[in-house]
Amino acid sequence: MWRVREAAALYRRLRDSGFRVLNDPARIPSRYGLLRRLHDNGINDFTAYRVEEGVVPRRWPVLLRSEGDHDPPFRELFHSWDEVKHAIDGAVTAGMPLASLLMVEYAAEPVRPNLFRRLSVYRVGDVWFGATCVHEGTWLVKGGVLGIATPELYDDELRIVRDNPFRAAVEPAFALAEIEYGRIDFGLVGGKVQIYEINSNPTISFPTEHPSPARVESYRIYRQNFLDALIAIDSPEEASPMPQQPRRRNPFRRAYRSLLSRLR
Repeated sequence: MWRVREAAALYRRLRDSGFRVLNDPARIPSRYGLLRRLHDNGINDFTAYRVEEGVVPRRWPVLLRSEGDHDPPFRELFHSWDEVKHAIDGAVTAGMPLASLLMVEYAAEPVRPNLFRRLSVYRVGDVWFGATCVHEGTWLVKGGVLGIATPELYDDELRIVRDNPFRAAVEPAFALAEIEYGRIDFGLVGGKVQIYEINSNPTISFPTEHPSPARVESYRIYRQNFLDALIAIDSPEEASPMPQQPRRRNPFRRAYRSLLSRLR
């Protein structure tokens, strides 16, 4: 948590010097906090629970994941309280901190038989644009599988990147999270947007090659939109030089040196 406090202090120094800064670290919720807000405000139909609460989920199946990691500790879904308790016991025995574990109600739907799709929208300040989709043969959509999508899906993806039709659906989630820069990941369940996370530090890459011409065009539009958005948030020329931060003594380093001197 001290890293977040340091980042929040730097954010304020930059802001007060007139620089354009996005995402106040002191205000951004945890993954758990965001999922609960989204559910409580009627945006998501599913919710999340801290394992340490000991609350039995209201609907099944659920997945287990860690508060601070991008990958869930388990790739399977759990369909009963006994199943998930057994998995939790195994995770804690293996060294996974109980306080970091979340249960998240399952909310996914294949876009084609045995084919799942993750959609994304970026926000960069006041600019919003759609990103290319990720397709996989499992509900746990991460990096995508080359060639698994159909030509029709790539054509639909081009429409999404070009027109950004989901902005209105995801804009309230960015507002709830108080996030001004990031990528929101979501799926469609019964035609309704279900939001999985807002990544405030997404990995950025600009591929240029793909077997589908429609996806190549989607890559091009996405890249241009991203670069244009970065230009739009450039700090004003009148921003003053940032004042130097006073050097702070680290109390832990002093204690460590004291301990070493006593051991010698």
